[in-house]
Amino acid sequence: MNKSFSGNYIPFYTRLLKRLAPFVLVFIIAYVQVTYGRLSRGEMANYRIYWLLFFAICFLIGLYYQINRLRTIVNEIRFTENNLQILGHDFNSKFEDKLVLDKVMIEIQEEEQGKKNVRYCLEIYSEDKYYYLNKFNDWNYQTLAEIVDEFKIRTGKNISGNDFYQELNKNTK
Repeated sequence: MNKSFSGNYIPFYTRLLKRLAPFVLVFIIAYVQVTYGRLSRGEMANYRIYWLLFFAICFLIGLYYQINRLRTIVNEIRFTENNLQILGHDFNSKFEDKLVLDKVMIEIQEEEQGKKNVRYCLEIYSEDKYYYLNKFNDWNYQTLAEIVDEFKIRTGKNISGNDFYQELNKNTK
């Protein structure tokens, strides 16, 4: 019997803009400070181009890191007879992957989002492949709990992060 679970699709550029907004703001403030602030006067004025170059290199390294982190999003999970099928988007192009259910491990993780604010995510991994669900708040907790329950029923395995499973179930009600 096949069973399917799905989350929301968030386009790549939307994910990127949400993640980069604070970095762009910091870069603009640093640029204004170097160009018009204290760093533009006196002895530091001789090094202004080096500061701008430093901030540009930092911004490019951060951009590369964020793009690499944001590129893949999982939209749907399907349980088939002996496989776990993962459907999603890599950048904005669709991808599909099948994992053997006996080799799959699931872990519930808690990510702190600030003071007294947490987000629960599922990490699905098998051998050298791993996927995150709810990295961008695109899955609801009830669906994540149902995925964990279905995984337990089909494999008989326990999951890592079982204490977070209780919190995940509590947040569904």
